[in-house]
Amino acid sequence: MHWVLMANGPLALSPAIRRFISSAERLIGVDGGSRHLHTMDVLPHLAVGDMDSIPTDLLARYRDAGVELHLHPPKKDATDLELAMELALEKGATRISILGATGGRLDHTLGNLFLLARCLPGGIPACIMDQEQCIHLTDQPLTLEGTVGDTLSLLPATPEARGVSLSGLEYPLHDATLTFGTSWGMSNVFVENRATVTIGSGRLFVFHLYGS
Repeated sequence: MHWVLMANGPLALSPAIRRFISSAERLIGVDGGSRHLHTMDVLPHLAVGDMDSIPTDLLARYRDAGVELHLHPPKKDATDLELAMELALEKGATRISILGATGGRLDHTLGNLFLLARCLPGGIPACIMDQEQCIHLTDQPLTLEGTVGDTLSLLPATPEARGVSLSGLEYPLHDATLTFGTSWGMSNVFVENRATVTIGSGRLFVFHLYGS
């Protein structure tokens, strides 16, 4: 089941984003991310967080509408987004997409990106996306559907990512080793409408940026 988590970061509510949200099988409003949903007049199936970033009247509306609320104290050892991811995984998510998790504070953005690691042990496909890009963390082969001219960047999330091969891109790789702290994998370009990333060991952040 595809779960979409709406976080509180900056997000342009484009027609494509709206269509994506409407396709969710389960939708979580993550604390202040519920305000994005309210702007679109969309009710989530669940709301998670300490609710310090949403108006009290919206919380009351959720209660009246039967939205499943998971309330947490403001002082806690995990972010609201991590709690929402844990909930989605506990409830059997087979795919997770996260919106509103980029574009704000850099520490928040980096922390959100590393949360994708929570999905790796179970082999659950997960990405963080906005109107400009989709970001994956993978230790398995990955196929990306895109458009000629899209950009693909790779950043190792472990000391080394070994056995990296690419196809469908301007600069192919075959059984390469990418090292943490280097920029070898940056700014490749789709030359087909599908690109594949293969990795033998380690973990890679894969950034798919739409358009040239």
